[in-house]
Amino acid sequence: MGPCIAGMDLYRRFRWHRDPPLRELRAKARTDRSTQSIRCNGCNQLIPAARSPAGPPTILATRVRTIQLPAAEDSILNTWLPLARAHETELFDLIEKLVLIETPTSNKAANDRVSTLAAELLRSLGGDVTVHPQPIYGDHVSARWTGDKSKPDKQHAFIVGHLDTVWPVGTLARMGYRERDGRMYGPGVLDMKAGIATTIVGLRILQSNDLWPDRPITVLFNTDEEVGSPSSRPLVESLATGAAYALIMEPGQAGAGALKTQRKGLGEFRISVEGRASHAGAFPERGASAIHELSQKVIELQAMNDWPNGITVNTGLISGGSARNTIPAYADATIDVRVRTLAQSEQIEAQIRALKPGIKGTSLRIEGGFHRPPMPRTPELAKLAETLIRWSEEIGFTLTEESTGGGSDANLTAAMGVPSADGLGSKGQNPHAEGENIEIGEQTNRLALFMQAINSL
Repeated sequence: MGPCIAGMDLYRRFRWHRDPPLRELRAKARTDRSTQSIRCNGCNQLIPAARSPAGPPTILATRVRTIQLPAAEDSILNTWLPLARAHETELFDLIEKLVLIETPTSNKAANDRVSTLAAELLRSLGGDVTVHPQPIYGDHVSARWTGDKSKPDKQHAFIVGHLDTVWPVGTLARMGYRERDGRMYGPGVLDMKAGIATTIVGLRILQSNDLWPDRPITVLFNTDEEVGSPSSRPLVESLATGAAYALIMEPGQAGAGALKTQRKGLGEFRISVEGRASHAGAFPERGASAIHELSQKVIELQAMNDWPNGITVNTGLISGGSARNTIPAYADATIDVRVRTLAQSEQIEAQIRALKPGIKGTSLRIEGGFHRPPMPRTPELAKLAETLIRWSEEIGFTLTEESTGGGSDANLTAAMGVPSADGLGSKGQNPHAEGENIEIGEQTNRLALFMQAINSL
């Protein structure tokens, strides 16, 4: 049988198929997986999914190529993995496009550019899109699909991701974007541009192949998660209300790519000390050292640590004084606090606020508090994680679960009583660090699992 003309035309449209080294790299990244076949609508021939044409000519196109699913048992392996493989080019092109738009949290204009793109993509899927304008951070974007109107009581699925990164503008020029040895490298690729792309492409594939679930779906992409979601927290909590479950498309735990089923609560406090300045050599007795007082408070804070029980109190930043030969009149410190339980957060906050000055002539001002509640591993969350892990095994990759001291928007959704699976977005290494990357072959698996979750949960 001759070559597929329709398929060859689609091949020529994409950078993947025009760039042999890149094509070979992505093929190599999945050599340990069995070849699946799909049937091309253009010629009715079976094509190996690992090299099948994928997606629309541009990422903003409204039409996506559909495929005829294999005439076999409706298993994950025979449905979701071929679909994911058939759309790898669309997935990786969008990841690259997002990485090439640098979006540090502090740069509103940069985040507005990517939130505008996200809004266009979600709108192309027929979502009821709302842009939430922000004065300081980038605009947040949400979208909603109503689901089956004959089932009005069906709880919605809530998908959450953040568009901002920790990397300042200019990092890309230094660090670069590249694909090598089965990995994609770039600032923000792991945390969490890959998760954003997986969400959008996954929803597009479900829609174009008539696999959309009957429950409503709500998606939220915010732009301030890396600094604790100060402006988007009310939006996260509002949209999470009444959800059946939440998928937080953050990367899995660095290294293993595990789901995060228990997260610590996060608090940030600032202690400011006012003293009295004086000449350090001529009149030291007239002064009251703010630095001396603050150093005593740091010792008291350090004593609040209880590592075996998950309580960490860290004085991470400290400053003060005006000159070498002046008794310092001012000093301040910023403290990071992490706890496992709500009771621990109440205990530690009470201890911090009870601190009193010990040096005559000094005073304290204590500000801040807990901005992310703890996320416990509830029975409902355990059941959700076990389901996702079982599906991953059927797809053919290993997914585990872990607890972590880091925080995310999953802390907020879980506090609303919503079972929240966090860490489905990608697997890779070096988040927030040089050499940040994702595994190319694993990303296809994650796309397959995401589609199965949205379709079947």
